[in-house]
Amino acid sequence: MTSRKAGFDALRGPGVPSSPSGRWGLVLGSGGSLGAAWTIGALCALEDAYGWDPRTADVILGTSAGAIVGSALALGTRPCELRDHQRGHAVTSGPLRGVRVDYDTWVGGGLPPLPKPGIGSLKLLRSMTDRPHRMPFTILLAAFAPPGRASLDGVRDVFYQLGMADHWPPNPALRVTAVDVDAGTRVLFGTPDAPRTDLATAVTASCALPAWFPPVEIDGRRYVDGCAWSDTNLDLLAGDGLDEVVVLAPTSARRTDRPRSLAARLERRLRRVATGRLLREAQLVRDAGTRVRLITPGPEDLAAMGANLMDPLHRLTVLETSLRTTAAELRTPSPDQSAAAPPPHAQGPTDHRRA
Repeated sequence: MTSRKAGFDALRGPGVPSSPSGRWGLVLGSGGSLGAAWTIGALCALEDAYGWDPRTADVILGTSAGAIVGSALALGTRPCELRDHQRGHAVTSGPLRGVRVDYDTWVGGGLPPLPKPGIGSLKLLRSMTDRPHRMPFTILLAAFAPPGRASLDGVRDVFYQLGMADHWPPNPALRVTAVDVDAGTRVLFGTPDAPRTDLATAVTASCALPAWFPPVEIDGRRYVDGCAWSDTNLDLLAGDGLDEVVVLAPTSARRTDRPRSLAARLERRLRRVATGRLLREAQLVRDAGTRVRLITPGPEDLAAMGANLMDPLHRLTVLETSLRTTAAELRTPSPDQSAAAPPPHAQGPTDHRRA
């Protein structure tokens, strides 16, 4: 059996179990309804393949859809319970017992209503003239984006049912990212420096995609989706003292399909941009001495997702595809030794990554 010290980097052949080594983190990226379904399938495949429990991570960092899934894990929900709940099966144990969710309507469907007139943040646009290069271009887009009209009440209701409407869970591992839309800065809810709030409010803030949903107010500040800065915010774990980080990034891809529709081709271009940022952030974390394990959708997953990650019609197809494709990839060692791999002093014999 592969030693615990070697972690995921030492995977050499099919069926070899492994566990993250020492102190480890789990990063779950954004991706809408379909990204959440893919992430749940990938978590189940990882648990089956390696025999480790993602709930035991020392840090669980979630952005947008990843904040929903990560919060469920931090509350004690097993991946298989999330899978069964997505399938519409009764969950008889764990925090999801008795929780009712209509996953096809909980974020209002696959398309948003027309946004309100106006722009997202005049204050941020004014401040950008003094510091134009200190934040990602996506923050500029968030500042220009008109306020959305769609509702996140369905997501909030889930956390009401979980008893998280008025407090933060006791699990110190959980961190939820959002962006202060007027300051153009990230906040990491669950850390000592972040504004104090309840989990339901923090998660809805992390999901408040500009132009789709309105910002969420906390202590007089307005917050939007953490993906306005980064789809994973992986770089926040650089220098965090972790030995290994496992990243599930639904909006990235190292290998893509060849879609015919214009919308899907545009989505794949945006996905390439997200992948480039993910690889740069991974290198920052590796340079700090932490092993990084990247897991992204493959071509078959992308074909199932289509062009719209919020489209509920494809949710179960994406879930079942992810269960199968992730398991298949984990049974096959990757020969990838690209420049994105960690430097020799920070990795084991191979850097096996999906996609």
